[in-house]
Amino acid sequence: MKGAARIGEAARAAGVSVQTLRYYERLGLLPRPERTPAGYRLYTADTQARLRFIKQAQALGFSLEETKEILRLTYNGRSPCECVRGKLVEKLKRVERELAALRDFRRELRSTLARARRLPHLPHSASAICPIIELKGLSHAGKGGDHR
Repeated sequence: MKGAARIGEAARAAGVSVQTLRYYERLGLLPRPERTPAGYRLYTADTQARLRFIKQAQALGFSLEETKEILRLTYNGRSPCECVRGKLVEKLKRVERELAALRDFRRELRSTLARARRLPHLPHSASAICPIIELKGLSHAGKGGDHR
């Protein structure tokens, strides 16, 4: 097969390990490659393009299962773009929620650190463990929930 690459070459070109390439085959993300008479796998340019697509999808936060669904739609003759747009909207919403939670957490850390800096240096025996953390717990008593 002209222009085909063996597994090591295809893996290197895509920036993945040979084991990853085999794993993608087992998951059905890649078609089974043709083989040489000696049994070596041969990967076409199409398969190498699909490997690049999988890596790009992962970089956008798509799971392998989501990527498999996108590929399935494509190879069933349908455009996956509406599906991808919807998933991107969901991912962006999730990231926005996570960022808000991280901002809250950063605010809490800054507040706790400011309180800690105002505490006098206490001898080890002055507290059961650490007054910085213990005072933090007291400041949130009754607010409910587990705070990071």
